[in-house]
Amino acid sequence: MKKILLIALLLPSLAMATNFKQVVSGKKLTYVGATCAGVSFSKNGKDASMYGEQGIECSPDLLLRTKWLNENTAMLVEKVQQNKSAPPRVFVMQFQSQNGNKITVKDVWVGWGNHPDQIQKYTIK
Repeated sequence: MKKILLIALLLPSLAMATNFKQVVSGKKLTYVGATCAGVSFSKNGKDASMYGEQGIECSPDLLLRTKWLNENTAMLVEKVQQNKSAPPRVFVMQFQSQNGNKITVKDVWVGWGNHPDQIQKYTIK
């Protein structure tokens, strides 16, 4: 009986879950308050590009391969090997919520050392 009650309580939230892979594919996410800096995803969701704040020109700084771990978590891996002796840079984005054209993402720290995960807010363009 408890299992049925638990399923009944969770079912509405599961039905309303957002598939962030579909939401961000083909879109550019720009940091709130920035004009260019952020990340863009290809239409098929397999590639991404990171942008920095570069004045007038807005071109990608880093080309990435995207591996979706589930519908709300993407792992982005550096495509072009810059340093032959270093591993590729890796970024993990855990999409948390969407409100209109605003999206909240938890950037999960995956590098060396102990650093806290950061919550980032983006505008979908």
